[in-house]
Amino acid sequence: MAINTYAHLTSSQCITCQVHAGYSINVPPSVRVQEGLCVTIPCNFTAAYRNTFSNSFGYWRREPPDSYYIVATNDKSSPGRKPNFYLTGNPDTGDCSLKITNARKEDAGIYFFRFEENKNSPVKFGFNDKAKTTVTVIDLTEEPVISDPWTVIAGINKTLTCTPPGNCSATALVIQWKKSNVAGVWENSSNVTFTPSLYDLQENITCQMTNSNRTTTEKTILLDVCCPPAMIITWEIKEKKRNKATSITVNEGSSVTLRCSLQSNLPLNMTWMDGKNDILQHGTGTELELRLGNVTMNHTGTYTCSALTKHVINFTSINVTVQYPPRNMEITIKSSKGREHSANRQVVINQTDTLTFTCKVDGNPAVSVVWVKGEVDTEIPKTSNSELSAMINVTSSMPDVYRCLAWNALGLKEQRIHVKQGNPEKTATPWSGDIAIGFVCGMGITILILLLYKLTTRKKWTKKVTYMTSEEPSASMEPPIQDIYMNVNKPKEKAEEATNNNIQLDSPGVTLDDLHYSTVAFTTKSSKVPSSHLETVYTEVKVK
Repeated sequence: MAINTYAHLTSSQCITCQVHAGYSINVPPSVRVQEGLCVTIPCNFTAAYRNTFSNSFGYWRREPPDSYYIVATNDKSSPGRKPNFYLTGNPDTGDCSLKITNARKEDAGIYFFRFEENKNSPVKFGFNDKAKTTVTVIDLTEEPVISDPWTVIAGINKTLTCTPPGNCSATALVIQWKKSNVAGVWENSSNVTFTPSLYDLQENITCQMTNSNRTTTEKTILLDVCCPPAMIITWEIKEKKRNKATSITVNEGSSVTLRCSLQSNLPLNMTWMDGKNDILQHGTGTELELRLGNVTMNHTGTYTCSALTKHVINFTSINVTVQYPPRNMEITIKSSKGREHSANRQVVINQTDTLTFTCKVDGNPAVSVVWVKGEVDTEIPKTSNSELSAMINVTSSMPDVYRCLAWNALGLKEQRIHVKQGNPEKTATPWSGDIAIGFVCGMGITILILLLYKLTTRKKWTKKVTYMTSEEPSASMEPPIQDIYMNVNKPKEKAEEATNNNIQLDSPGVTLDDLHYSTVAFTTKSSKVPSSHLETVYTEVKVK
């Protein structure tokens, strides 16, 4: 970066100069900058008694022998401009500050500022009378700056940054790193990242800075690698010795004390947290306890102790596992016919059915689960199958008491099912009776509808259909029960009969083609009808 050195003023020199009525400038008469570094020349001015303008332009020029060459401006249409000179000020606010980067020997010279309000304004002025600035470029002597070299922790990545002095982005400088326990150049960059270890203790790290004239300066630091304080967690349960471990198993209902200790002489901020990063305990010192009383399943998890040092947070953890006897036993009963039974203490099985009993249970340590048939006491096997469920199939030939047994080192749990033979429709489900009642009611309604339909249909036929015959039935002939006979004679065959019976054929709308004769007999009982009782009935039928 850069270093600014201002010359002392003499009687003929000034920092603020009134060079003309209404025109003044405040600028240092001389500055010095080291080769390869940067310098900012502060500058502000007034023109026409004002320091606020619009769309104005500023120009920094170099005096002869460069024929007033423009080195920096905000006028993009202006030729010239040196690549390492920048007008950083805004002329619209009366700011004419100039910045020089990567200073070179040939940049030395005398410079002055010229102002133009805009292209069409008469306010134009060159501050080249008693308001010049002399720039001197001297040899590079300043050392580079290494950022934050004092917080080096073993095992934690560290980044060091080497920069030129004076807050300057000097791109022409070459930065290199060297390390006393590494041969040659360690890194060619302004930044270096490494993981320090105890072997780096008291080692030298050097940053070298070289300009375009091959002048080199350097800065060396001595690594002071420190270690985070060691942390240990011990636990203590009633009637058990205090131990060091990364995990612990606790029986449900008991209490345990977790103790976090620091191997440090300085008191530090310490914190106990659970797996959800909730703070459970906080304190300052070298030891912090956490007591878990009346432990339940909810206490299972990871507990972390952390300590905040000046430069780093150190932490260590312990896993707590809670043991409990078998619990949450669940029995399901499914029929081979796809029906699911409620797990009552008594179940009825049909002769054609097979029931599958499944028993599930929870527990820690691992639970062993078996089905046992009968009421006889059974000795728990010494070996564990470490299964959380067991299954058995039961048929109608196997009525008995079935027991689900689940056990681990902390206890035993049992549940019984009594299986009986019988009609599952009567007792298997509470809603089987409702189904039967619904079925009977449905059948009754169906039969009633059919009877009503048949009666209605029969009445229609009784009104509209007659027995029709061309000859009178003989006396010995017995009409069939519920049979309907129909014979429609031609008009000519019955015309004479109609005449004999005084039937008027000349009635309006009646012709011989429209006249038909039939004999109709209705019988509902098996009885003989003498021919002498038979009567012929004539009716008029119109065809529409």
